[in-house]
Amino acid sequence: MKQSRRAFLACCAGFAAAAAGPARSAEPRTYRAVIMGRTGGGDYGHGFDTIFAGMPNVSVEAVSDADPAGRAGAARRAGAPRTYADYREMLRKERPDLAVVAPRHPDCHRAMALAALAAGAHLIVEKPLTEHLHEADEIVAAAAQRNLKILTGHKNRYTADFQRMARQIKAGFLGPVLEMRTQGKQDGRAGGEDMIVLGTHDFDTMRYFFGDPISCSASVTVQGRPATRADVRQGREPILVLGDTIRASFDFPGNVLCTWQSVTAGPEWNTPPRGKERWGFTIFGAKRILSYYSGAGARYLDTPFLGRGSEDQEWKPLPDPHDWPAPPHETHLGRNLIHAIEHLTEPLCSGTDGRWAVEMVAAVYESHRTGSKVAFPL
Repeated sequence: MKQSRRAFLACCAGFAAAAAGPARSAEPRTYRAVIMGRTGGGDYGHGFDTIFAGMPNVSVEAVSDADPAGRAGAARRAGAPRTYADYREMLRKERPDLAVVAPRHPDCHRAMALAALAAGAHLIVEKPLTEHLHEADEIVAAAAQRNLKILTGHKNRYTADFQRMARQIKAGFLGPVLEMRTQGKQDGRAGGEDMIVLGTHDFDTMRYFFGDPISCSASVTVQGRPATRADVRQGREPILVLGDTIRASFDFPGNVLCTWQSVTAGPEWNTPPRGKERWGFTIFGAKRILSYYSGAGARYLDTPFLGRGSEDQEWKPLPDPHDWPAPPHETHLGRNLIHAIEHLTEPLCSGTDGRWAVEMVAAVYESHRTGSKVAFPL
């Protein structure tokens, strides 16, 4: 089902409250949390200000925002008793166990994340982890040095449809996977902006399904010609982007090919009907075909051939895998971070996972720049 990020996070909060269950005899640890946001930078925090709602073992102590009205609103939504204009002051005074880097725009992620890690806090960071790969390296290294956890907010890993698809792919429901074809939203941000803002979700999904990529080949064009350094620009959001059309392919283990594209093709294509998106993907297996498109959910064909024209062409809802449902700590970002802290594991979408999505973006540009296939790691 199609749902907004804000609705998803609110739903997560409800799951957390429901999953809390009866009180245990031993008093559980309570984690002190703070939330760093930025009104005017893609909302205060794109819904991350309520990420701990309904979690009895997390106390949101404070929020930060340079904007007074935004700060007051975030405090009200988060139930925080204290507010700060400067997140650095908040971290210094509150010394939290958990910190959320909530802004949707990644230009502030590096500074906020490094400050929170220096204060000794485990992190939840909105995606993309960073705009540039070297920034992601710094954050991941700082967390490892301090033995702190990072959860990156690629929400697809925490949703039922994606977890069901991942389990069925692993169980062989599709047979050996041959190819995954993915496309961005391809709205007015088609090309480089679509890739960094939304394509990072798709790149993370590829890794969630198939493991670490081996190599990348890509082309980046502007008005039909190869993009050059002179074409680098700031997007509608405060990020550097290149190209109005991107076509990329990634080689994965098991001879799996994943392709991603975001194409500029005129108003009839790049202005989707109101309330609809062009985002989705199709996975071709040797036994079956799996498709997921925004608003349609996960469906499959009981044949490896499109256009066969027989009764096996009916799209059917994807059945539940045998190991279903997913454990509660894999369905909610806040619970997943705490589970990782207490069980000495990594979150379902870790800082390293977030860095990989940024590296895949960088690989697209590097392949285009060199005119060749590039191998991972860059």
